[in-house]
Amino acid sequence: MQPFSRFLVYFLAVARHKSIRKAAEELRIAGSAINRHILLGEKQLQTPLFERLPSGMRLTAAGELLYGCARRWGKDLDDLNRQIDDLKGIRRGQVDLLAPEALSRTFLPELVNRIKHSHPGVILDMNIRDNRQICPTLLSGEGDLALVLDPEETRDLVIIRRMSFPLGFACRPDHALARHGAVTLAQCATYPMIAPEQPLALAAMFTCLMEAGRIVPAVAARANNVQMIISLVTTGIGICFLSSLDVMSEVARGDLAFVPLVGTDMPHLTLALVHDRTRQLSRLTHLVGTLMGDIMARHAI
Repeated sequence: MQPFSRFLVYFLAVARHKSIRKAAEELRIAGSAINRHILLGEKQLQTPLFERLPSGMRLTAAGELLYGCARRWGKDLDDLNRQIDDLKGIRRGQVDLLAPEALSRTFLPELVNRIKHSHPGVILDMNIRDNRQICPTLLSGEGDLALVLDPEETRDLVIIRRMSFPLGFACRPDHALARHGAVTLAQCATYPMIAPEQPLALAAMFTCLMEAGRIVPAVAARANNVQMIISLVTTGIGICFLSSLDVMSEVARGDLAFVPLVGTDMPHLTLALVHDRTRQLSRLTHLVGTLMGDIMARHAI
């Protein structure tokens, strides 16, 4: 069902692309037709919706208001359609899940596999985002569920399930550290390390722990990508400070060993499955949330 007028469809496309030409390419409509409808809409509203710049189209304050309302209308319609589908007992549909990159190699493939076996008509649309963008994106209406690391407490979110992962050092299975069940920072200080860099959340934690322990790490390399860090550890460049979540797949395959850190007030990495408190979840979204919660429970330490 298309609830929007042609004007609003054209307006949304131009707002997304900041260009009439790119909007025309997406919609396969002549740019002149799009421009004509927007001009008519501006005339009816008696206010400009775009600033027409040499670099493209930029929303005015009034345009920003209309853009926000239109996106909410679209999401409300999606919710309505899902609720109608629930009443019909339809076993097809789509759930939009926001998640950080750290889960792309562990939890998410398992979730898709379980959904495909139990409900083959359901599509899980996974949107991988920077962890800092996930909660704002969910609350803006661009997702049904979200998996977020170390979420800030907010009354706008409902936490369905939460779990923790220890922090520690990953190393090759033949490394001396791999023989230990747990280690202190002092035990790791003499080994070459791959240090995490911003924007990785672990970067600030790594720096704080080293400073608190008055340890100067023997940095062999630095990287701001978890997969790059894991690759360097696998090749024997050094050990690395990560969470058990980051290397879960490699440890399961026997490619790496993970040794948790021990000590007073040692921080943990928290993973939470959340949804927007203001939205009514469909039966299908509840199903995906339940399956994801079961997977998290099975991996809980």
